Amino acid sequence: MTDLHVAVGRDHVAVTGDCRPEHVGDVGGKAVGLGSLLRAGQRVPGSFVVTAGAYREYLGTQPRQLPAPVRAAVVDAYAALCAQYGTDVTVAVRSSATAEDSAEASWAGQFETFLGVAGAAEVLAKVEECWAAAQAPQVGAYRAGQQPGADGGVAVIVQELVHARVAGVMFTQHPETGDRSLIVIESSFGLGEAVVGGDVVPDLFEINKITRQQHHARLGSKHHEHRLLPGGHGVEVVPVDPARQQDWSISADEVMALATMAANLEAKLGRGLDVEWAIGTAASTAGAEALFALQVRPITVRPRQAPAAAPQRDAIGHILGRLAGRPAEGDS
Repeated sequence: MTDLHVAVGRDHVAVTGDCRPEHVGDVGGKAVGLGSLLRAGQRVPGSFVVTAGAYREYLGTQPRQLPAPVRAAVVDAYAALCAQYGTDVTVAVRSSATAEDSAEASWAGQFETFLGVAGAAEVLAKVEECWAAAQAPQVGAYRAGQQPGADGGVAVIVQELVHARVAGVMFTQHPETGDRSLIVIESSFGLGEAVVGGDVVPDLFEINKITRQQHHARLGSKHHEHRLLPGGHGVEVVPVDPARQQDWSISADEVMALATMAANLEAKLGRGLDVEWAIGTAASTAGAEALFALQVRPITVRPRQAPAAAPQRDAIGHILGRLAGRPAEGDS
């Protein structure tokens, strides 16, 4: 087993790039996905992981509060992230459950995500809110229904937030038909929460994986977008001008760049990937615009037509216990 490098403190904060399949019980599915993206050579926003071990220490406090060693580790890790850029970095704080995004279940919507967080005090508060939310009755009920007897460990990712001009998701095979010849891209203006949360009908592009020719495109209904507030503290939802709604959110060159990213990831991590992405600026790019990979997981939507090829083990499938090309039982 590869050792997990604990960056700060004892068993409290881990280095994202070290997160591998065997560490999912310590850092959760999202963090393992980020580690795979980094090892695949993708541009990924800077981050660190507050471990499930730290969460269990939090559960042992009465009244519930972050233990002093956990607080110190998070503050030091955030300071190290900021020191790279000489400023308080605006981050997203996301739960990363140790049972999350497996073949058997997608935990989308069960845990908290906070965007536009800046400063050590805010980061600490949001880490604690993530853990408090994990104790909600509906989360416990979902966990019991999906994985009876699981310990319910929850890590938290603190990740540099991309000030996205446009963002979305893409699939390395068609998420509904299972067609492996197509890359499917969904995009909309602003932060990706509008697409991931279903707040807009995104633009859609279907691209042939081999020829890179456009198979199909659909202009979405992009009535509003999620934007960082001035100064980077918090997020606002703003309307999109009616004329701009009729524009494609990404250019032909950007479609091709995304298709190349999807094909490269599939070549390195295996088939059937769901990738979150953003194009925008960040502290790590010194204000220059760039394409970022934000998250990767197996596609959990059951194809209407199962692929004919025999299932085989691939890298991302190993991460979360999934056989490539085989729809998970219980998916819909």
